[in-house]
Amino acid sequence: MKITRGISLAIVSLLLIGSVAVAGNFALRNTGNIPAELRGIALAEPLLLDRREFRSARGKIVFPMIGRTKWTFLSVGYAHCPDICPFILGNLAEVEAQMKRALPDGILPRFVFLSVDPQRDSPEFLEDYAKYFSDRLIGLTGNGSTIDDFIQQIGGFYRIGKADADGFYPVDHSAEIFLIDPRGRLFAKFEPPLDPVTTTERFRMAIDFYQASQR
Repeated sequence: MKITRGISLAIVSLLLIGSVAVAGNFALRNTGNIPAELRGIALAEPLLLDRREFRSARGKIVFPMIGRTKWTFLSVGYAHCPDICPFILGNLAEVEAQMKRALPDGILPRFVFLSVDPQRDSPEFLEDYAKYFSDRLIGLTGNGSTIDDFIQQIGGFYRIGKADADGFYPVDHSAEIFLIDPRGRLFAKFEPPLDPVTTTERFRMAIDFYQASQR
């Protein structure tokens, strides 16, 4: 389904309002130690996430993935989404392209799309869907309880809607982009749309801030 940028932004804005209402008790907090450009985005205390087993087309994956220098930009949604998810994943593809131009290969982050609709989104279907946006985008899903626990921990939400006469059902879900650090901690939340240049600079600042905190 082709939609205009204006319509996309309006839809994202409405969804973000719902996200704030549902996850308001997970507000990001500021401290003097966080760079000004990251305030309101980075968590004052990064949240260590429980590692859970998800499924991809390449087999089982324990997520968050831990790596000495690897960060992860995570988007939550479903592959049958008619508008929000294509818009956000297209936006992330723009961010990835900018990061490839501006950052060394060794610090490029992973990009992960977690489907909360395992009934329709098989790992194989997700892989094909993800490749439409980027060859490096990883599609994951899991069983209902695993997804529920993970979404609750990151302060997100989703809700399966009622099926229509044709059997299609919508899924309301968080629109934020979640940034996970190399230790598997939720480090920040970004609200779309993301400006590629600004997001790349903020990511570079996040790396510097993280490295300084590890000394």
